[in-house]
Amino acid sequence: MQKIVIIGAGIASLTAAEALRQNGFDGTITILGEENTLPYQRPPLSKAYLTSDELPSPTPIRSPNFFRDNKVEFEQGGKVIALERSAKQVVIQGGRKIKYDTLILATGARPRPIDLPGESAKNVFYLRNLDHSTALRNALLAPECEKVAILGAGVIGLEVASAANLQGKQVSVFEANSRAMCRVASPLTSNFVRNRMASAGVMFYFNASVNQILTEGDRVSGIRLSDGTTKPADVVVIGIGAIPNAELAQDANLDCDGGIIVDSGMRSSDPDIFAIGDCAKAVNVSTNTPIRIETIHNAMLQAQIAAAHICGKPSPPASPPRFWSDLNGMKVQCIGIATGYDRIQRRPTESDNACEFWLFSGDRMIATETVNLPTRQAKLSKALSG
Repeated sequence: MQKIVIIGAGIASLTAAEALRQNGFDGTITILGEENTLPYQRPPLSKAYLTSDELPSPTPIRSPNFFRDNKVEFEQGGKVIALERSAKQVVIQGGRKIKYDTLILATGARPRPIDLPGESAKNVFYLRNLDHSTALRNALLAPECEKVAILGAGVIGLEVASAANLQGKQVSVFEANSRAMCRVASPLTSNFVRNRMASAGVMFYFNASVNQILTEGDRVSGIRLSDGTTKPADVVVIGIGAIPNAELAQDANLDCDGGIIVDSGMRSSDPDIFAIGDCAKAVNVSTNTPIRIETIHNAMLQAQIAAAHICGKPSPPASPPRFWSDLNGMKVQCIGIATGYDRIQRRPTESDNACEFWLFSGDRMIATETVNLPTRQAKLSKALSG
């Protein structure tokens, strides 16, 4: 095995390249990135990037010296349009082909589109990359922007709502489900977060079905709910989930089902192709069932697992998934997956602005959730891993 090609230029791909070198791989590593920029951190795009007084530079995932120090070839601005498995090569837009011995797919995910009249109007935004964040930031800072409507009360939606609220905008969040963060947190944590965001001025509308984005000319002017109610808006942000970028794998007839199916070593149905990060669907230690997880922690762990298997080295120890978010001055941190629990225990905290919840299935603790208790994470992670 002499050449490894990694498609994607996020934290998963760079972690994989680094881990391959640490595990002794001395062949060629090539990372193919679609954007015309060095790999950058994505979490700040929905947080500090939107609220800075001056347009900040994207935060690099690694220093520019990373590629030289690890002898990694990085090609930016080249979209991979096909995998040719029999020839073991990838096809770049324009026709150029690159050979591989082992291929790692770290293609990530993209925002789930919404199919509504008016969705293509100006000042309707999705948020995934640097261009998206820059355009949204400019719209929020415009003098005519007073009212912001967020469709979706997941993590991204709440982060944008927090940023807009901190800028003094009138923010309304519309969620089809009965509560915020329903896919990633328990009701106790999501209600704690919602109450504090509401006290800061964010309006929440649950069980709310939006059936039209209203426009005046080519610009958004508001939204219409299924009950006929209309709400004015100068900016609309859509955050209703993500879709894995699995089309390359599907077109190459790899096993896919809501993500690229991989085994415990992150190997796909083709033994020479691995998948990691947001595009991969793997059995997780917290669920014992295949699941796709969109977190930095998961992307890095899967990258390390794939690199170890490629190099024939022991895998890193399993650890429960985790995610974090900054919302209106709150640091929300969760370990494990908030599904399958039958009991929640609230732990005492010294401040009313903090909370800690333990989630149990029977006698087994399967997840923890904290707000404004960052120093608790190491101990809680150890308790879950044990």
